[in-house]
Amino acid sequence: MVTGNNTYKFYRVTDNNILKPTHTSILKKEGHISSNYTCHTWLPDGRLLVCTDQGEIMLLEANGDYKMLLSESPLENFYIECITTYSKGFVIAGDNGAIMIYEKSEDPKNPYIKIAQVPQSEKKERQDYHDLLQGVMSCRIRCMALSSTDDCIVFTTENNQLMKVHVNVEKPLDDSKYEYLVYPFHSRAISGMDICVKKNLVATCSIDKTVRIWNNPTEKSIAPTLEICEVFNDEAYSVAFHPSGFHLIVGFTDRVRMMNVFQKSLKSYHVIPIKGCREIRFSNGGHLFACASQSNINVYKFYTGENTPEMIFKSHLGPVRCLHWLDDDSGFISGGWDGNVFVWKLQLDPNDPKDVNP
Repeated sequence: MVTGNNTYKFYRVTDNNILKPTHTSILKKEGHISSNYTCHTWLPDGRLLVCTDQGEIMLLEANGDYKMLLSESPLENFYIECITTYSKGFVIAGDNGAIMIYEKSEDPKNPYIKIAQVPQSEKKERQDYHDLLQGVMSCRIRCMALSSTDDCIVFTTENNQLMKVHVNVEKPLDDSKYEYLVYPFHSRAISGMDICVKKNLVATCSIDKTVRIWNNPTEKSIAPTLEICEVFNDEAYSVAFHPSGFHLIVGFTDRVRMMNVFQKSLKSYHVIPIKGCREIRFSNGGHLFACASQSNINVYKFYTGENTPEMIFKSHLGPVRCLHWLDDDSGFISGGWDGNVFVWKLQLDPNDPKDVNP
């Protein structure tokens, strides 16, 4: 069985182990039903369910012939992305983070009825759950799997989240809440990452406009945890963790922010007007840090924020790709998209004519 946009192929295996198509379209279906078939599944009795991008669920016979459009299909342009079966019926998921549960009935004109839909958002919820719910409901569910005991659905969303919801098919009206299977991930590409030297912490930033700090314990029996997730108004391109673990520097679209790390939040205390900073690195001692913006590199004194003219380095012909400090913090190495690798010194010997920067 193969379905897709304007694609319906029903195959049988011949005696020669060759796939032979017996249907290349769904005949006799009503003309208003969409031909963009998004997913399908086999029912325990051998019949088929085929779903569309307009929220239609079609029941087909075991030989691939069209039977009927289920009267309790969600419709209303609800894009059904995935479908799976369980012991008493089937479950569909798609737009707006919605999951709908259907159960088999004895009525031949209405063989499956909808018994539940999650999430239920009528009740007042805590702010943290409200935020989680808003994030899921703004996305489409991409795929899902049902546990063997029919009591837990695990699913992924188009914003790269891995979620779960506990359901009770015996009492489907019971309140079911969405949860992260492990912890919330970045919803878009990760643009920067750094580790803390003195603590088991990892900082990441992303173009999803968040900066996150993760606890990465050394004991294998303890799972990593998300400690801080801070949302900003601009995309974050780069991040550097101070060796002490108490400070972060993050490069955003139009500025670089120096931040203090608290138990559950990040607080900005100084802003540097550098646009599009794609690389930031602290020195090993933490008293200096280097910021790369296009082909220029600026070195700052961390505790004062000072950047003197002799701490500005220009020789790359293209954007600087990476920075690495020397072990004694006397200088650093830079690599750029121009293919050049330079070694820079912060303090030059005026009596040595060979002691010069590139």
